[in-house]
Amino acid sequence: VFYKYGMDDKDIVALSGAHTIGRAFKDRSGTVEEGYLGGTAYTKRGSPSLEKSETAGGRSWTKNWLCFDNSYFTDMPKNDPDCITFPTDAVLMTDAGFKPHFDLFQKDQAAFFAAYAQSHKKLSELGSKFEPAAGIVGV
Repeated sequence: VFYKYGMDDKDIVALSGAHTIGRAFKDRSGTVEEGYLGGTAYTKRGSPSLEKSETAGGRSWTKNWLCFDNSYFTDMPKNDPDCITFPTDAVLMTDAGFKPHFDLFQKDQAAFFAAYAQSHKKLSELGSKFEPAAGIVGV
């Protein structure tokens, strides 16, 4: 899907890193057992990882799912039973096109942040037309 929008492998891996935050819920994806009343060690009511979130439950991709960092890349290879890894996540660790970017982002959070910012901008501007083309300057 992303390739038809001018994205490359680096963009796909960087944007997948957005799973660092958030959770999957049974009633939304049907891929996890945890709903709003359930949860894992990291998402159930009373969990320190829940912090100030008013919504418990679901299954997160990372232990500290309210913190945007590179833990999506550092946590996934650990196969934590309280975290979700979809096949589309796992392939990032093995596919020849994705793996170099996964490995870089795992080791270098600053590289992930820079790539994510660039890829998110590219995704956000899809189909946008700017007038004037150079943007508004001097305001």
